[in-house]
Amino acid sequence: MLIRRVPLRRTVPPRRSAPPKSGATPRRRVPVRRIRPRPRRGPERCPEYLAWIRTLGCAVCSRVSGESIFVEAAHTNALGPRGMSQKTSDFSAIPLCSAHHRKDSDSYHRLGEVGFAKEHGLNLEEVVRALNDSYRRSHHRAPHSGPQVPVTGSRGGADSRQ
Repeated sequence: MLIRRVPLRRTVPPRRSAPPKSGATPRRRVPVRRIRPRPRRGPERCPEYLAWIRTLGCAVCSRVSGESIFVEAAHTNALGPRGMSQKTSDFSAIPLCSAHHRKDSDSYHRLGEVGFAKEHGLNLEEVVRALNDSYRRSHHRAPHSGPQVPVTGSRGGADSRQ
């Protein structure tokens, strides 16, 4: 056992901040969240779409969320490959019960995308496109489009005077 003969000493005394002056506002310790100057990079995110996906039945067994069954939004690579350490776009998600998504031996995560599609006879690209079309129709907006630009009936100029 090692015994220290000299006690541990601080080489610098502890810093003590001065009390705030009367009437002065205290310094803010939490950083202010800044607005992004540019749009975020990476795949599109849409929590509303994922919430809608979770209300649907499983794409394999058609079970819906209930007491012991949970439908999850499973991200696929149907719309394109993902980046390293990134999920694909939220608009490529399909509804799967927890058994077909993660738990069972024939689940998406155990078989991989190609094996899962072959095992269950699914064309994931068609399923994803059908879900996107259905979401677009039910929510009256296109998920992949940017800001909506109003469309006018006339082109203006000489054509509109006739």
